[in-house]
Amino acid sequence: MTALAAASPKPSGFRRFMVLGASVLAATVFELNLTNVSVVLPYMQGAFSATQDQVSWVVTSFFVGMIVGFAWSGWAADRFGRKQVFMLANIGFLISTFLCGASDTLTSEVIWRFGQGFWGGPLMPLSQALVLDSFPRRQHGFANAIWGIGVMMGPALGPTYGGFITEHWEWQWIFYGCLPAAGVAAVLCWMFVPKTAARPERGFDLIGFTALIGAVIAAQLALNRGERLDWFASTEIIAEVAAAAFFSYILVVHTLTARNPFIEPGIFRDRNAATGLAITVVWGFTLHGPLVLTALLLQELRGMPVMTIGIIMSPRGLGVMCGMFLAAQVIKVVDPRYMIAFGMSSLAISSWFMSQWTMSVGAWDVMWTTTMQGFSTGFSFVPLSTKTFSTLPRRYRTEGLTLFNLILFQAISAGIAIAINVLTRTSQVSRSSLTEFVNPYAAHGQSLPDSWDIGTMSGLATVEAEVARQAAMIGYLNNFKMIAIMAACAIPAVFLFTKGRITGDEATDD
Repeated sequence: MTALAAASPKPSGFRRFMVLGASVLAATVFELNLTNVSVVLPYMQGAFSATQDQVSWVVTSFFVGMIVGFAWSGWAADRFGRKQVFMLANIGFLISTFLCGASDTLTSEVIWRFGQGFWGGPLMPLSQALVLDSFPRRQHGFANAIWGIGVMMGPALGPTYGGFITEHWEWQWIFYGCLPAAGVAAVLCWMFVPKTAARPERGFDLIGFTALIGAVIAAQLALNRGERLDWFASTEIIAEVAAAAFFSYILVVHTLTARNPFIEPGIFRDRNAATGLAITVVWGFTLHGPLVLTALLLQELRGMPVMTIGIIMSPRGLGVMCGMFLAAQVIKVVDPRYMIAFGMSSLAISSWFMSQWTMSVGAWDVMWTTTMQGFSTGFSFVPLSTKTFSTLPRRYRTEGLTLFNLILFQAISAGIAIAINVLTRTSQVSRSSLTEFVNPYAAHGQSLPDSWDIGTMSGLATVEAEVARQAAMIGYLNNFKMIAIMAACAIPAVFLFTKGRITGDEATDD
């Protein structure tokens, strides 16, 4: 990744909002494909006659391709021009999405899902860079809020969209249904996005690129497959973690010593950028974990169908929208540090309330806590993404946004993997502890249903099933408590940002 050579001209009026529309649409469609596949994996497994481990590569290949796409987008935008790369990524994503639906073998599905990630990855940092460069700095809060709605709403709507499609059509239509929106985004990009100057003389740091790709792909594979392969009991996971550590070391040393490194060290010299990227790690850890855990809890322990879960959790999206719109107004008059701290506090409080749930948790408890989490996510995203790049020179913006998105999605993957691992491990420990109390003497003097008579095989099986359910619930509650603690501990770091509100116009952008 390299610094952007030349600033793009700022569009104005109608053209500015068409650029915003193209950027939001491209980001939303890409984000939708992050989660919509999770619902149709069982259908794919049957269609391709694959095992659960084999079909999981449909998800893994997408994330690997996305990481590679993030990595090359900054350098390519500088080398060939931002509009050209954004247009190419839109077309590549459109073609890959169509071929995902047309695939008739698991191998081709995995290949084209990699293509989706490879071409879709650049859409995230480049679309946000286009939005920020289209608006003066004093309106960056508003622009980030509008763009962020697509980023936050896409993953939240993905499972609901996937569930609706599979109930009424074939699973292939989760891909075909995205084609019109992707096509419109490509047309709007071609018509309204201004060109930026290309730098054909700019070199390519092969060592830095290889080290970055090696580190993040190895880490991603370990995170995606760790729980399935029992983590460090697997030789594959050990090898992947070792490879991630080795390539990370090469990347850091090369970045600090090379004359023209792939990652520009000047980004980290900016206090706000360095602070924002560090906070993004924790923020990403807590972003999607509660969403995944809540859906699993309602499905496995409460026995709710997918569509019902989607309806119950849909107010979270409304909370995200309200949080972003409110933040876009408040950021004009309030120091962003206090806004981020308030958002993280709301996330911690809602997660703590979730850690107090019982097995009989109802729809209302789920709706108001997830809505509060959505609000805190939207309210903190706007000041976090805006403050991070508020003092970064404009020539570093594309590269900085690429790093921001790369770190964010790596943190999200790590957060989900760690949440599932904590759920599994603590459930196993709790189950062992609870089983100790399953004996004739523990039930003495208590009024228990006849079906719980451990003197019979059926009664023992009933008690064993209930113990497993209670142990799983403890695992979920431990996860929610962990997320609450992480969010609370991140609040002091917010005040490492510089003081003051975000002001200024395009004159300060350079």
